[in-house]
Amino acid sequence: MKKLDLNNLGVEEMNTADLRTVEGGGPVNDLLNILVGGVGTVLNDTFKFVNKALVTVFQTLSSL
Repeated sequence: MKKLDLNNLGVEEMNTADLRTVEGGGPVNDLLNILVGGVGTVLNDTFKFVNKALVTVFQTLSSL
């Protein structure tokens, strides 16, 4: 397979900062990811707690 040289066609390599700007990243996107990640963590922990509590309640009821 031949290697295509894109530099002759005006294509430039981009660094991480350039990619973040082009893809709509940046501080606002980072803040949104933190908030969504935080909410996901809280919900995950809440469901784990409720699951453990229900298991304990049902085990106690079944032992009576």
